[in-house]
Amino acid sequence: MTDRQDAQVDMYQEVDRLFISNATKVDKDEILKKHSSQFHIDVLAIARFMKAQEFDSKGYAKDKKEAKDALAQEMFDSTEGFCSFAVDNKNNVILEEFDNSVWDNKRLKDAEFVNHANRLIASLGEYIKELAPYHITAEDLVNLTKQTQAYIDLLHIPDEVIKDKAIATDKIKELITKCYNTLEDSIDRDMNYYQEKDVPFYKEYQKRREIHDAQTTHKSIIGTVEDADSGDPLAHVKIKVKFKPGKAWKEMDCVSTAKGNYQFVGISDGLCTITFTHEQYDAVTKDVTVYSDKATKLDVKMKKTIN
Repeated sequence: MTDRQDAQVDMYQEVDRLFISNATKVDKDEILKKHSSQFHIDVLAIARFMKAQEFDSKGYAKDKKEAKDALAQEMFDSTEGFCSFAVDNKNNVILEEFDNSVWDNKRLKDAEFVNHANRLIASLGEYIKELAPYHITAEDLVNLTKQTQAYIDLLHIPDEVIKDKAIATDKIKELITKCYNTLEDSIDRDMNYYQEKDVPFYKEYQKRREIHDAQTTHKSIIGTVEDADSGDPLAHVKIKVKFKPGKAWKEMDCVSTAKGNYQFVGISDGLCTITFTHEQYDAVTKDVTVYSDKATKLDVKMKKTIN
């Protein structure tokens, strides 16, 4: 997943935990209960598919090496008696193909290694009755066959994982969009009821509803504007930043959103001055320092103008 998607999922989980911790309150609101329940199901589904994306490549590599080492040793143990049989019966074909050391077997690439093991199994099967005096039994042949098949199955795991991860990725994208739509179209509206009825609950929801992701670090200044008395977000606040990228001063403007959020991108490093104005509030001016490696967060509370 992208950084943005990770941040979205983190936000969804935070919102979901809020509703779980306030279950008694949510249960009394049939509409919010309905929407938050579906949201909860989708958030859990995202977690399940994220689990399906996990694959311990280091652990797999270790397991594969151990399995190959064990099979190479098993093949060598079988070929020792088989080669003795070949010498006694002057069978140079067997000697030429199977007189390998453990190291010779282990250094074969996967496809060659499996083919070599299967050829050995087939050849042993052909002479299994004659091999009894050389301490190679039908049970040994069965064990070698099982071990070879187990290694083949192990080789197929990455292909299966890649397929499963692709399916999981598509499902996660679909669910992320679904959760986003549930919040935007339903839960945000449901929570407006609590803006006056239960201010702490509403504020906590707004707080958890914010997305914090790696993209934020590319923004020079971010923040929220609120009413100093009520704590409500203030929309349509005019915000001006003055900074000095070179010898001359430069200015940028923006307006706060419905949720009181604002952001500036591309502000030069160093000290700058930001002014917040609204026709119904006292103007606020702040000096802040901007850094190239992180966003500067500046939240502002504005007091209503007394006429």
